[in-house]
Amino acid sequence: MKKILLATAIISIFNFQFSITYAQTQDHNPVVLEVGGQQILQSEFMHDFRLSAGSDFNKKNLSQAEKSKSLAEYAELYANFRAKLCDSKALGLDTASDLRLELAKYRHDLAAPYLIDSVMLMKILQEAYERNRYSLHVSHILIKVGPDAPPEDTLEAYNRALEYRQRILNGEDFTAVAIEEARRARPYDPVKPNEGELAYFSSFQMVYPFETAAYSLQPGEVSMPVRTRYGYHLIKLYDRVEMYGKTTLQHIWLRGNERQKTIGRMYENIMSGVPFENIALQSDDESTAHDGGYIRDAVLGQLPQEYVKVLSELQPGEVSHPFLTRYGWHIVKLVSKDTLPPFESMVPYYKQRMARDQRGDASRKSFAASAREKYGIVDFTVTPVKQQGKNKKKNQQPTEMMASLDEIVSLVNDSVFKAEWRFRDTTLVHDLRPLVEVPGKKYNAIDFARYIRKNQYRTLRCDMAYHVRNLYNDFLDSVSIAYADSQLEKEYPEFADLVDEYRRGLMIFDYNEKMIWTAAINDSVGFAAFYARESAKKSMQNPEDSIYFWRTRARVVVLTIADSAALDPAKAVKLMRKALDKNLSSSAMQEMLLDKVNRKKTSAAEPVTVVVDQVEQGRQSLLASDQWQRGVYTLSDGAKGYRVLVVQNIIEPCLKGQLEARGYYLSGWQNEYEQNLCKSLRAKYKVKIHYDALNQIRF
Repeated sequence: MKKILLATAIISIFNFQFSITYAQTQDHNPVVLEVGGQQILQSEFMHDFRLSAGSDFNKKNLSQAEKSKSLAEYAELYANFRAKLCDSKALGLDTASDLRLELAKYRHDLAAPYLIDSVMLMKILQEAYERNRYSLHVSHILIKVGPDAPPEDTLEAYNRALEYRQRILNGEDFTAVAIEEARRARPYDPVKPNEGELAYFSSFQMVYPFETAAYSLQPGEVSMPVRTRYGYHLIKLYDRVEMYGKTTLQHIWLRGNERQKTIGRMYENIMSGVPFENIALQSDDESTAHDGGYIRDAVLGQLPQEYVKVLSELQPGEVSHPFLTRYGWHIVKLVSKDTLPPFESMVPYYKQRMARDQRGDASRKSFAASAREKYGIVDFTVTPVKQQGKNKKKNQQPTEMMASLDEIVSLVNDSVFKAEWRFRDTTLVHDLRPLVEVPGKKYNAIDFARYIRKNQYRTLRCDMAYHVRNLYNDFLDSVSIAYADSQLEKEYPEFADLVDEYRRGLMIFDYNEKMIWTAAINDSVGFAAFYARESAKKSMQNPEDSIYFWRTRARVVVLTIADSAALDPAKAVKLMRKALDKNLSSSAMQEMLLDKVNRKKTSAAEPVTVVVDQVEQGRQSLLASDQWQRGVYTLSDGAKGYRVLVVQNIIEPCLKGQLEARGYYLSGWQNEYEQNLCKSLRAKYKVKIHYDALNQIRF
């Protein structure tokens, strides 16, 4: 719940575009509130008021008197809030480990938009949006090769891809070549007749290089070899349709190619006015035939390619002509389909997807490079040693850099390709020249080795120097972004405000949970006094108080006889009337019936079962309207059995007890508990509201 509340808070803060003006200059920023020795100026008070009021406040066209009233009401709440903050600090809640961990997580999420190249990001987001207008149907041929494969393996895969492409351009069938490669790569696995064919997809559903190549094609074209982390792909685009999101449709499907006349008659009936639902009853799709043929909220990848093509050409309410697929004959009716929302509303979704998508790396790396330039971050592995004297002659020696990765390359072994490399002995590192320098800090080979240990990943074996250099580039980006992250509060006041809002929100939530909600629940004496005081104010004649009272209730013993052949209902009723007159217990009633059961006429393991229930009139289905009196009644219970209802007594309407009504009174008790606490806090921290300064505020 805490996370939901705070997530809601950040959304409102990010979307906040509320402008408010009031008389304030450097010479007129008076103290509005004093609490715990702190003076809260008008500027800070109004900043928090704006956040609390929300972006729609200035649209209400309030009079100045109404605005002043709103300020006065907020000032009372704000005084309580600041007093709670003081007390939470006194209790050490601001330094609690749970709070610091949660705040760090939220700060990380808040910082993300600041740590990317915004220009490149917007270009990538716009590209994704334009691609989302269309869905693509493609086939591909994959020649597998790992991302860090040796150059000779990479070249071999690339050349095979080029050879396949040329054969296809010379007239060979794309699918036939895909099957050939599948049999070569997977000699023991079955091969599909439509090998390589993919369902319709759009942006973010394929790896980025594959997606980019596919969207650059025209229908019928075959791409050049496309490199992804899986290997080289050849892509053939079959179709591009203007479809997005989920689709709801009705369909009729007849198996077999020979049923063209039947599907034709069905279509004619639909066109003549027979409801689609009636015709769908004859569909071979048993899962939808009795539901009007409905397929609801289907994503495009779940539908046969032919369905997507046909649906893309229909408007809601339109019915297609019969069409043939490899499954048989079909008719579809489009009920509804999603349309692409405005770009602005898609941006949060795209940003979320980019966190797990390759295209997000581009803006991250671009930002890291700009951070190095902005903050003067030095990469000593590419910084030449200054040559002096005669050594300054050109072309005399290869350029020497101020730092080297050679020692790390020699220390890292092949276990790094399995993500199993261990680095425990720092004495093995002798070259401690700095690799990277950010303002105020230097990172050496030990820092880089620790980074490798923490961030290594499984990959194919390749040249070690090449692999270590790739890891170092990631390390360099990480260091650069981390430093930029550390400067956010200094450079962006609005970011610092957001982090502080979260910090205070977490503190107040924890404070309320410990000092109010939980404390009130545990204060049984206080709650009992509150219940006695508040319950005395409730009236059965007031409809709003009905939840605090019991209606007429009945205590009922329910005896279930599994088989009427084993015990006649009339006999059971007679026995239970005797039991009721004698005020026997429910277990004694059960024993009386069990003694009379003819066990030869029933196979039930439990011929008679019993439960005791207390039911409330108007809120139950057990007793009929004429059974609300002491007595014995019967009720059918399936084909063989029946129930005997023994109404032992009727309880007149009354006030619910403290335990019975606890949930109804608890919220009010917690509110009163909070009011009392705030009253004591305001005295403890000497809270003072300067109403003269408050009344001068104009907005």
